[in-house]
Amino acid sequence: MKVVFFNPKGESTRWQRALRWLAFLALLGGVGAALAGTVVYGLYADDIPDFHTIDDYRPKTVSQVYDQSGQLIGEFYRERRLVLPYDRIPPKLVQAFLASEDDRFFEHEGIDYWGIIRAAVANARAGRVVQGGSTITQQVAKSLIISAEGYKAGSAKKFSRKIKEAILARRLEKNLSKQDILALYLNQIFLGNQAYGVQAAAQNYFRKDVHELNVAEIALLGGLPQAPSRYSPFAHPKRAKDRREYVLRRMLEEGFITEAELTEAKETPIVVYHAPNYSRDVTPYFTEHVRRELVEQYGEDVVLDDGLRVWTTVDVERYRAAEDATYENLRLVDKRQGYRGPLLELKGDEAIQRFLGAYSEELKALDRYVKLEDGELYVGVVRKIDRGGNAIYLDIGPHKAVLPLATMRWARKVDPQVYFESGLLKSIPSTFKGGDVLLVRATNLETVKKDRYAFPYLKDIPKDPTLRLVSLEQEPNLEAALISEDRESGYVLAMLGGYSFDRSEFNRALQSCRQPGSSFKPIVYSAALYLNHWTPSTTVLDAPVTFDDPSAKKRWKPANFEMKFMGEVTLRTALQNSMNVPAIRVLDAVGLGPAIQYAHRLGINSELRPELGLALGASCVTMGELTDVYTLFANYGRRVKKRYITRVEDRDGKVLYDHGYAKDPWAGMALKVERALEDTAERPEQVIDRQTGFLITKMMRNVVMGGTGTGAQRVGVPVAGKTGTTNDSFDAWFVGYTTELVTAAWVGYDDYVVPMGRYEQGGRAALPVWVDYMKAAVKKKTDEFEPPPGIVFVVIDPKTGMRAREDTIGAVREAFKAGTEPKDYVARAGEAAPDEFFMIDN
Repeated sequence: MKVVFFNPKGESTRWQRALRWLAFLALLGGVGAALAGTVVYGLYADDIPDFHTIDDYRPKTVSQVYDQSGQLIGEFYRERRLVLPYDRIPPKLVQAFLASEDDRFFEHEGIDYWGIIRAAVANARAGRVVQGGSTITQQVAKSLIISAEGYKAGSAKKFSRKIKEAILARRLEKNLSKQDILALYLNQIFLGNQAYGVQAAAQNYFRKDVHELNVAEIALLGGLPQAPSRYSPFAHPKRAKDRREYVLRRMLEEGFITEAELTEAKETPIVVYHAPNYSRDVTPYFTEHVRRELVEQYGEDVVLDDGLRVWTTVDVERYRAAEDATYENLRLVDKRQGYRGPLLELKGDEAIQRFLGAYSEELKALDRYVKLEDGELYVGVVRKIDRGGNAIYLDIGPHKAVLPLATMRWARKVDPQVYFESGLLKSIPSTFKGGDVLLVRATNLETVKKDRYAFPYLKDIPKDPTLRLVSLEQEPNLEAALISEDRESGYVLAMLGGYSFDRSEFNRALQSCRQPGSSFKPIVYSAALYLNHWTPSTTVLDAPVTFDDPSAKKRWKPANFEMKFMGEVTLRTALQNSMNVPAIRVLDAVGLGPAIQYAHRLGINSELRPELGLALGASCVTMGELTDVYTLFANYGRRVKKRYITRVEDRDGKVLYDHGYAKDPWAGMALKVERALEDTAERPEQVIDRQTGFLITKMMRNVVMGGTGTGAQRVGVPVAGKTGTTNDSFDAWFVGYTTELVTAAWVGYDDYVVPMGRYEQGGRAALPVWVDYMKAAVKKKTDEFEPPPGIVFVVIDPKTGMRAREDTIGAVREAFKAGTEPKDYVARAGEAAPDEFFMIDN
């Protein structure tokens, strides 16, 4: 048999041809695969984040807002992330994630094929997913894509997403060190409870920074990346505990902890918290306004994603004082309106027991199950009413309580026309019945004794020590607003837009246009001082008068609040006693057109109706506008713009905005000098002369010393201000200032359907809010308002406005612009006044 190893004629055998075809096809397939890979890479490479160094990592992060002392008051974000460099992340924390997620991280190049096989086997044995096959690098890639494209698009189970993840994973492994990839992972990963990254997670879950975490807490976080919702310590505490112990075992197996550390961590109790909401919890109305300003200036994406640092003017301590003053006084005003009824009316014992059981569980969750704390609000169910003994017996969860008549005398039927004290209860009304669910406050006998309305019924309070003493409460339907700013800088120190931000985010301090009532009168009187060159001793007639109202095509006959008239009175007296008719006569003398232009010049931007009722505050204005005007008065005619934000920096520390005040206590000397020069160059606008500003201040000082605002004296420092009340007390105001602060307070209903009643004037409903706030807010004793140059003082007769004689009864010292002081003296008893001489002669 002859074997031929070479075909000299070059003819191919069948096998050789097949091999050549296979080689050709392999080459073609390789070229095709390469081309396809190139095409796929070209299609997707440009749509994924590009990383050459760790500095290219610019994730979505949280913008943080601070008060003037540096306390955190708000955060704006889509992803709550606080980026830390790798060297600030504790090694134990890194090890926990390596042990639970990718123990071969330092051995593979982005994809761990052995890890995929191992996870598949483990999952098959368990019958469910117990291990993931993705490496940390792959998880980083997936998270970055989701963050860039949004959760819905980025997490969609599509082939294109897997391609993008693979490309990005390879790119990360090629360009970054393993430590850099870990830094990306530990800052990028979502860990539930609104936390992105380990620092945010440490704060959200434990109220700690990462370096403060113990091993047990570290292990809990280390078990979350695979499924944050499944292993949530809130929704699934048992699963979270099992997962934590799994992480601890893995850390032991990898040599990251000892047996002793594992045992200690297992026995360490863990307390977890829900994510904080600083924007709603600290200074919500102010913080929301800052957010609006930032969005208007920089755009929503920058505010929510770019990690701005924002310093503001608010003082948290003063803001809380505003909340306390509003909370307490609004409840008092609301009680004077009457009782609106129970929260619920339960029918039948089964419904009552079911409600009490549910409320008992709620008390347990709030740590109030064992004892009802004095001053705290609770919900009680009426079980028995002893009308003869003047007491209602309630169940508050597992507790027994008594509600005596002494602590519920205010609960008369709602009637705004009935004076509060004349409507106080003398017995328990029939409207209360078994099954009523009431809002009550835990109290004690000593507190009840301080209530003068309770005194006649103290003897009826049951002496049973097993019964918890409570008082009847109700959530106010009324609303309130308050703005307080630094007189000199315009810094808004506190701004409250309502009774509760949770109940209503509408900011009544800036967004609500309300009738200011008599708090508008200082604008009218200052117009007479400035435009007509009148003085505080100029007299106007307080007597009945009728005006034609062309806009309404009817005649109008205004009257004073007390329906009394005093004849000729000085401007000082008219404003001090908030007289209506003189204010209208002053406006008529100034002229509607000039007066409206003057009001706009002072800072009122709202449209003002050209009618004489303007003198009584009939046209609506915002609280922000009104405080602008009063701040101008407090600065003797100099305009001071409100400031909410002092400084804004981007995530890199670059200053985007800096508009602080030269006297900021936290500013260094160089910054103080720089700002002082800026303030000098800007030259704040002097809207009216300083003398007019002082005169209207002095006139409002008299309002506080002897007029409708005398309650403001309780602040203990010199105050100038004005009350304001509209018809039927739909709106109650007090706006006033010291040499340090300018503050406005308003109380009323949102709509004009139900009035507070004619007895709830500004001095009764709004002034207590103002006073209680200012008593806490005024930081130092201040002197009297100092007169500027060009002011002289003359002793006058308060009735006629003329110079007083030595024997003039009730003479007062009055301020005047130099040259405008009265020259004539008041007539002695039995003498004719100078302006009456020729009349008598005739």
